[in-house]
Amino acid sequence: MDAGYRHLPPYYDRWQKTYGKDFSTLIFPKLLSTIRAHRIAGTTMLDVACGTGTLAQLMARRGWDVTGIDASAGMILEATAKTAGSRLRLTFLRQDMRELALARPVHLATSFFDSLNHLMSGAELGETFRRIRAALLPRGWLVFDTSTERCFTTLWTQSETITTHGFSIVLDNAYDPGRKTAVCNVTIVVPGEGEPVRLGERVSERYYTREEIAGLLSEAGFAVRESEDFNFTSNPAIGKLKTWWVAEAV
Repeated sequence: MDAGYRHLPPYYDRWQKTYGKDFSTLIFPKLLSTIRAHRIAGTTMLDVACGTGTLAQLMARRGWDVTGIDASAGMILEATAKTAGSRLRLTFLRQDMRELALARPVHLATSFFDSLNHLMSGAELGETFRRIRAALLPRGWLVFDTSTERCFTTLWTQSETITTHGFSIVLDNAYDPGRKTAVCNVTIVVPGEGEPVRLGERVSERYYTREEIAGLLSEAGFAVRESEDFNFTSNPAIGKLKTWWVAEAV
């Protein structure tokens, strides 16, 4: 896994808005529903691979004390700038999820938008689960999503160009079902006075079966309380592209 996005962070939020709503805003009600359904108590939260901090900010507005970590220095910079001057209880740290270490444990950990699929081996995913388990208070909770194979065979097998104010993004995707790995070559095209500036980013992900994830969670000290495929879009025809996981530290 790369040390984090280099070129994408300043464009990330504007790119997400081209879809109508960013992913964090879309799944925020589902997270609140999960907290209620499982009676998750507490006020401290860790958001793993927090990106530009949208979910952390939403949770902080509801009274949570949130720490967000991300391997990308650019993402942490964007998250910090977006919340500068607020009185919200927010802390953003540059950390690789595989080396996660918190000074104080929390009640709840989250990780969304298939962030854990960026881990390219079961060993890396297992180590990340162990690190998250160590960052939780006794009987703490982990809520996250992963991409289903339908997501990879549907979205990671095509190319797409998105044009918005000030730049375009070209997504060139490929999925290898034998290796269960996907690659997206991202090109950000920014117009200039002369030739457009082209910035390249390579994103790699891996598909994990439900059984693989459940086994690694168990080995890390979690009990799975919920595992449900869901459709986060407004288009029912696209199908269930994500799996929603709820695990309790035991």
